[in-house]
Amino acid sequence: MRRLLDALPLAVASLFICSASVTVHGDDLGGDVNQQLALARAATVRFHDPTVALAENYVDLGVNPEEGGAIEYVNFDLVFSCTLDVQRPQALQYVPSGNGLRLIAVEYGIPMACAPTPPEDFLPGAGEWEAESEAPVWTKVVYIWSGKSQQESGGQH
Repeated sequence: MRRLLDALPLAVASLFICSASVTVHGDDLGGDVNQQLALARAATVRFHDPTVALAENYVDLGVNPEEGGAIEYVNFDLVFSCTLDVQRPQALQYVPSGNGLRLIAVEYGIPMACAPTPPEDFLPGAGEWEAESEAPVWTKVVYIWSGKSQQESGGQH
């Protein structure tokens, strides 16, 4: 019984993470994509503190009017690595909240030199790939922390 009680917090946390990704998106994305989104949430929970993002080589680019006024932090090392990993987003989006910032989304990006066409098999249905307006990069914003579904956000970033 003691081992069961010791394992209970982990089980509850796992259930919360998995169910939260379904609730956040509200879309029928399928088990595989929802599992990947749960991994993304677990891996990025530390970035609720923007100082952690700065310590991990994300650069505060300030307000981006094309992102609905979100404040973007970008890790250029991850952008230029030419790889996509749900647990290592290339950018983070924040909004002002109280006396600080609140994390609302993660953004994945890959240079067009590495992927001439959008990598549609990466998190299919969770956001839309778009060409970045000021750089030759494909980007996909996923609102895993905002409570928005992809439909409510217009599937856009």
